[in-house]
Amino acid sequence: MMISELMDQDDFRAQLQAWGIAEATRLTLAECTDRLNEALAGSERERWQERLASLLAKRELLHPEVQRVLLACLTD
Repeated sequence: MMISELMDQDDFRAQLQAWGIAEATRLTLAECTDRLNEALAGSERERWQERLASLLAKRELLHPEVQRVLLACLTD
């Protein structure tokens, strides 16, 4: 597997922005984690759990830092 195939932090931020987290591409991973936790605590919790779980299912394609964010959000 080539490293370019991995979903890196920038790809992850772009995906979050596409899903509706405003300005995610400009946030740090810590700020993205905070926003994700807010989304998971909101009325669309199930939708966000499904979205994040779908990314985590592709674990082997995720950059380790992205994996940590997903695991932290889904296990809290």
